[in-house]
Amino acid sequence: MGWICRLLAVALPPALLLVAVPPYRLTAQTPDTTSTSIPDSLSPDTFRTVLPVLGPAASPQPRLTRYVFGHDELRWLGAFTLGDLLLHVPGVFLVRAGWYGQPEVIAYSGQGAASIEVYWDGFALDPLGDDSAGLDVGRIPIGLLSRVEVEVLPTRLRVHLVSDVQPVRRPRTEASFATGDAQTNSYRGRYLNRWHSGFGLSLAADFFGTDGPTTSRGTVQNLSLWGKATWTPSPRVGVEYQLLRIGVERQPQPGLQAAAPINGANLDRTDAFVRAHAATGADGMGLRFDALFGTSRYADTTGLEASQEQMATGVSYRSSTWSAETALRLRSGNRPVQLRARLSWAPVRGVVVSGYAERTSVVGDGSVSDAGLSGELGLFAGLRFHGAARWRDYRASRQVEGDTTQSVGDWSWGFSWIRPRWDVDVTLARHGRFIAPAYGLFRAQLPRMTEIDVVTMTAALALRPRPYLTLHGWYRHPLDPIHAAYEPPHHTRLAATFRSRFLPRFRRGALDVLVEAALEGWGDGTAGVDAQGNPIALEGATVVNYRVEFRLVGALLYWTLINPNLERYAVLPGFPMARSLQRFGVRWEFQN
Repeated sequence: MGWICRLLAVALPPALLLVAVPPYRLTAQTPDTTSTSIPDSLSPDTFRTVLPVLGPAASPQPRLTRYVFGHDELRWLGAFTLGDLLLHVPGVFLVRAGWYGQPEVIAYSGQGAASIEVYWDGFALDPLGDDSAGLDVGRIPIGLLSRVEVEVLPTRLRVHLVSDVQPVRRPRTEASFATGDAQTNSYRGRYLNRWHSGFGLSLAADFFGTDGPTTSRGTVQNLSLWGKATWTPSPRVGVEYQLLRIGVERQPQPGLQAAAPINGANLDRTDAFVRAHAATGADGMGLRFDALFGTSRYADTTGLEASQEQMATGVSYRSSTWSAETALRLRSGNRPVQLRARLSWAPVRGVVVSGYAERTSVVGDGSVSDAGLSGELGLFAGLRFHGAARWRDYRASRQVEGDTTQSVGDWSWGFSWIRPRWDVDVTLARHGRFIAPAYGLFRAQLPRMTEIDVVTMTAALALRPRPYLTLHGWYRHPLDPIHAAYEPPHHTRLAATFRSRFLPRFRRGALDVLVEAALEGWGDGTAGVDAQGNPIALEGATVVNYRVEFRLVGALLYWTLINPNLERYAVLPGFPMARSLQRFGVRWEFQN
């Protein structure tokens, strides 16, 4: 298990294993995207414009602090779930239990359930109900999105999901169907429109079902219903209402080697919110005010019910060289008040500095303080140096016996070299000793997380020898002889992507073909700690996946093959991953 990855790490110099970004640049922009007019955005405070497009205002942000997946990437990266998409961010480990439909959680820098925050158009999708200690990213329907932004801190990912709208005054409809092995089927229908009055409407239904492969047998059915109504009488003001309801029916999944089974689920979660904004400029520059109010409801057949209300307001200002913003978020849960501020500045060409500070209260006279600073220095010929630091102070509650304050310092620094034919980045990072919360959905299999300091080296490379060929990926390795949870040695993701648009014989986007072979591998590591404090082993593995996509005008056809080399491995110990399974489907979009 994992011998190929370990052999590569020994036989090749580290420079050849630096591989890490998908076929887009380290600047988070892609030369192949069909939405190149949308720049890297500014605000990390979870507020996003209610206008049909985000506007052309780019922000002064250091390189590698934000990854942006636009319309093109969401359809051409082969991602079926949000977890699949986040795997393209260097250092992310996706913890899965066998096959699609089973729970998925993100592991990043050994932070457990604290690895990720998710916001849907500014509304915080906080863990609730059965996933109250770790959000199941496999439930989020990414087919309803037009854009995903990932803000990368040294030890946390803030994920901003931007739902789709119709930017022109004519209807757009979608019909999608996919099928595959293990009776895996999915269907999606969408209707989006916009009228001269400024009113817009988006409706969608998304269904997924599977019986599960023999290695992880268990019937799963997910149904997502979504509606969004917007009113933007002018480019400077607007209001919208959204409702997202997700229903899950999942049978229990037994584990092997005496592993505790994963509980079944029959649940419904509903998130609804209204959001408004007013701005002084129509292009995203100048002063802007945002307001949001919404509720989250959870209920399942076991009788468990939970709810949370949240309200948020924000004020921001953007110019060509600097920006500032502050936001206040109130919740009815155990973290009632959150205040966040940020400042970014590009004083001269090649220099960018950005910092933020956040304070969150905790019920019981507790608090969480979080602050970070990042910067970039550009020299010549695309060579840049970058660094970031983060400080955290946790005090859960003074009313809890034995509670203590936990201060943690994290940092990262490195360099990147950006050229027309290649992008290279090498980064050293440290995440401090942190008592990370375990994953709620896997609390029986991973009752505790490791509590150790770890320094890692992450390297990224994207080679573009031809316009139609990209070699890309990343390599991550802990420099310490100790193992943090889901920080295995020699974690590598490699891919070779061929994509041809057949220009100039056909108009842009009329005919596309993509063929990709991707490899992921890692050495023996640690998944967590059991209730007695003994480490839970994560065995090494090397897995190869293939996919083919073909687009003709508005129709996109795809085929994927997972693990055809029949590698026997488990990301969650006791729950083997699928072997040699395929999916294929088609997605139509009509602009009429």
